[in-house]
Amino acid sequence: MTDAHLRSRGDGDGSKRDLTYPPLPEALVVPVYDNHTHMEIADGGDGALDYREHLGRASSVGVRGVVQVGTDLATSEWSAAIAAREPRVLAAVALHPNEAPSLQEQGLLDEHLAGIERLAALPRVRAIGETGLDFFRTGEDGRDAQVRSFEEHIRIAKEHDLALTIHDRDAHDACRGVLDRVGAPEKTVFHCSRGAPTSPGSVRSAAGTCRSPAP
Repeated sequence: MTDAHLRSRGDGDGSKRDLTYPPLPEALVVPVYDNHTHMEIADGGDGALDYREHLGRASSVGVRGVVQVGTDLATSEWSAAIAAREPRVLAAVALHPNEAPSLQEQGLLDEHLAGIERLAALPRVRAIGETGLDFFRTGEDGRDAQVRSFEEHIRIAKEHDLALTIHDRDAHDACRGVLDRVGAPEKTVFHCSRGAPTSPGSVRSAAGTCRSPAP
C-alpha cells in the first residue's frame, strides 16, 4: 500500500501560504498532459486530496495524464509506484539539487544515486528529474555536490534513453556549462529556469530541443 502523501508543502519552513485548492477552471478545448506534478504533497489544508482525487479533477477539465516528479529517493520511489498502478501517471525520478549537499555530507549521495538508477529501468519511468543546479538556497560549499549529482543524472538519462527535467534556479550559466561539457540528452525539459540573463537561444544550443516527455 502506497501512502496517499509523503509530505506537506512548507514542512519545517514556517510557511503561512494559503494552501486551499482554487476552483476548477473551464475545461480545455484540446486535452493536454501535465509534465510536472507533485501529488505526494498534501496541500488543501484539512481537505488534502490524494492522487486519485487529483487525477479525477484534472481529467474533468481536460488533463488526460501527468508526469509525477520525484525530488529525493523516497518521493521517486513513490512516483514510480503510483505510475506502475495508475495508467494516467508516468514517473520522473531524481534527487533535487538542494538534496545533494546534505547527502554528500552524510556519505549517502552515491547510494541514493544508485537508487535513482535502479528506478530508471522501470517501464513507467520516462524521465530523470527534477535535477539540475540551485544556487538560490545552496552556498559555495554545496555546489560541487550539486554539479556531481547533476552530471550523474544526465548520465543516467542518456544510458536509459529518458528525458531530462532540469531545475535551474540562479544557476543558469553553470547549468549551461555542465550541459556543454557532458552533453544533454536528446529530450530535455527546463522545468524551472530563473536567474542569469542567458538567452533562450543559448539554452537551445546546449540542450537541443526542449520538450516534454511523451506519455
